[in-house]
Amino acid sequence: MIERLKKVRDLHRSFEDLIPHIAEGSKEATIKAYQTLNEEIREISEILDEAFTIGREFEGSAKETIRVLMQMKGILEDVLSNLDDRGKLEFHVKKLLSFNRSFDYIVTENLNTLITYAEFVEIVKEGKIPSSVLDKISEVERFAHKLDALIKFLRLLYDKPSDIFKVEFSLRKANESGMRWVDEWYLQKDTGLSGDEIRDILDSLTLIGVVERKERGGGSVYRVRDIGED
Repeated sequence: MIERLKKVRDLHRSFEDLIPHIAEGSKEATIKAYQTLNEEIREISEILDEAFTIGREFEGSAKETIRVLMQMKGILEDVLSNLDDRGKLEFHVKKLLSFNRSFDYIVTENLNTLITYAEFVEIVKEGKIPSSVLDKISEVERFAHKLDALIKFLRLLYDKPSDIFKVEFSLRKANESGMRWVDEWYLQKDTGLSGDEIRDILDSLTLIGVVERKERGGGSVYRVRDIGED
């Protein structure tokens, strides 16, 4: 199980290595990425058949991994079907690159968590638990919070990409106009989006390094990372 999970992790790294070539319009890289992604899905599907033997959390993480892999497969299929149409191809490649910002993080962290679970089960069977593994387990809860935020972001990125761009544009516009740190209520007023949706987007943009956050007056304020201080 552990070696198979590590194989999937290696496949995912190979997939990510092809992303820059897809961005350049390489047909060969796009086809290779599609083949690699299908192999990832096949391996995780087979692992999922045995997931119940490890536990509910492991099974849930494996299912979530397949779900986001399938979302990427659908986007990649759109790229493949428009390789001969330059205008449409550019649109679908941009969508893939935007989706990949969170996709790569979620899949990588999910696979690392699955490997940790599998290692833990194997060690328990042997009757000894090294402190390094216990440290990894203590990080799972913190990771779960970040993963939940990014999963929400990934769904928004797939279903409502314009909302994400709207929030980022509104924040950037406010920063560039002299408002160095921006409250959520300002973004809510400027974009017309709900407070919950804006918080989900800002949490994820912060996690992936696009946005910075600090606490001020009992609440959170934000700025685009590349704006910086005066």
